[in-house]
Amino acid sequence: MKIEIITNCLDLLTGFEHLTNNEKKDCFSSVIDTLGSYPKPQKKTDIQRAKTYQIASYLFVSTARNYCKLSIENFIKLDTGINVIQYNLESALSILTDNQNEPQAVK
Repeated sequence: MKIEIITNCLDLLTGFEHLTNNEKKDCFSSVIDTLGSYPKPQKKTDIQRAKTYQIASYLFVSTARNYCKLSIENFIKLDTGINVIQYNLESALSILTDNQNEPQAVK
């Protein structure tokens, strides 16, 4: 599910450089909406701490979402924002794919 959310966001960003500024902002809004379903690495009621890679991927996703918001509000140039957003999403994706075959603990 996490990998699918990230790949959906990367798909939304395809062809970003060909969009108008308003379309770029709409694109970032779509990415924010999509990332809204990305789960936190751990619930407050969880007894066991989240794995480091889960926390790292969540932080990369969170950073991408924040850069989307900052770019929409013109605190960061759209063309600068896209580079940081893509880097963070690709980093999160890489972490998750590298660790997806990790054995699951028996509950």
